[in-house]
Amino acid sequence: MKKTVTEKENERTVLAEADVVVLGGGPAGIGAAIGAADAGASVIVVERYGFLGGIPTICNMEPSSWCRQKETVMPGGVQALLEKKMLERDAAIPSFFTPSASLVYDTELMKQILDDFVLAHNVKPIFHCMVSEPYYENGKLRGVFIESKSGREIILGSRFVDCTGDADFAARCGCPFEMCSLGSDEKTDLMFGTTIFGVSDVDTEKVMENLKAHPEMLDRIRHEFISDGFKRAMADGYPVPPEGFADKIIFNRMTRAEVTAINRVRVPVNGTDVLSITEAEIKSRKCCLATLELLKRYEPGFEEARLRHFSTAMGVRETRRIKGNYQLTLEDIDGERRFDDSVGVYPVCSDGPARVMVATGAYFQIPFRMLVPAGPREAARLLVAGRCVSSTKDATHTTRGVDFAFASGQAAGVASALSIKENLDSGSVNLSGLQNELKRQGVRID
Repeated sequence: MKKTVTEKENERTVLAEADVVVLGGGPAGIGAAIGAADAGASVIVVERYGFLGGIPTICNMEPSSWCRQKETVMPGGVQALLEKKMLERDAAIPSFFTPSASLVYDTELMKQILDDFVLAHNVKPIFHCMVSEPYYENGKLRGVFIESKSGREIILGSRFVDCTGDADFAARCGCPFEMCSLGSDEKTDLMFGTTIFGVSDVDTEKVMENLKAHPEMLDRIRHEFISDGFKRAMADGYPVPPEGFADKIIFNRMTRAEVTAINRVRVPVNGTDVLSITEAEIKSRKCCLATLELLKRYEPGFEEARLRHFSTAMGVRETRRIKGNYQLTLEDIDGERRFDDSVGVYPVCSDGPARVMVATGAYFQIPFRMLVPAGPREAARLLVAGRCVSSTKDATHTTRGVDFAFASGQAAGVASALSIKENLDSGSVNLSGLQNELKRQGVRID
């Protein structure tokens, strides 16, 4: 029989309880869950979809380490463990954007691999749950209300990590944050969202022959094709969608007759506004089909292509950024900044509207303070990881990376577990102990 708690004179069912509750099962959530479990805590990871993986699996984003070159410094830890699992299951192959050293994932098989991965580390996943409000006992964060097919219930915990990508829980706990407005200029407004789609009945040999014949079409840093076919379409006066149109497309993985993830459509979206998301999803699917027609008419190998699937949801690049005890800046990244409270490393790279760059071999350190919300006191048991960490707008083009999410999540998870043992707030954990445990888990911090 499930136990209950009393909240505002209402009795609520407790769905589950653990030492550390991780909210969101994307790369940050996976890193946090494995990190906390390997540090000795019982862990629950709560996910709103029916699978783990976040942007890679929800959006079929195949090359998660887009900036990776042979000498790129990688964070290690959970990111490296998962990569090993993917290779063992024949679910990862090298990108054909040589000399890139990035791996391209089979994002469908990745869903099941992640099931095995977290269960092997004694993490309990709970799917199909939406994060709602915080639950407090004696002025301290003690649980999270979730909404699901089972109704409104509570998951209790001693520590919490917000890995929602949008700082949903942190915002509802009253933690301060920054967020740009919706607009058309990504340099100052929210970055656009993308719906990825896959196609079948493609002559992939013909596609590759065309790319080999026109190497000038390949942007080997950003993994993009600069399509002369699209330019011909515009010159011919072929109708193009009013939004989401560009002459650059991205795809990395091809089977004998399929291109499984085409990334080109970009539309404005506020990922925290359900009406904005709805409008953007509808608009982007229409743009995807318009893109497919252009490919069929103007790109060799796509003449008979048919829609195979749309991604489960639109990929949102940017929403809230918490105000933490430290705000990472672009100067920190470009200057390869070192921090005394380093909990990981990440390569110097940027993928944004203002610039795209990769500095092979260069890296900066991730300060623990940027994972710690600036308040209020009632949220002292909460840390934040992933793209909603404390950073400036221009730094977000680096910190939103998948591998950064793995690294920041693992640090937050380990810190949460250790803070329970030390009977300290999440942000007050002993730094040397935290760094030593991260090293033991294979994380590079210096």
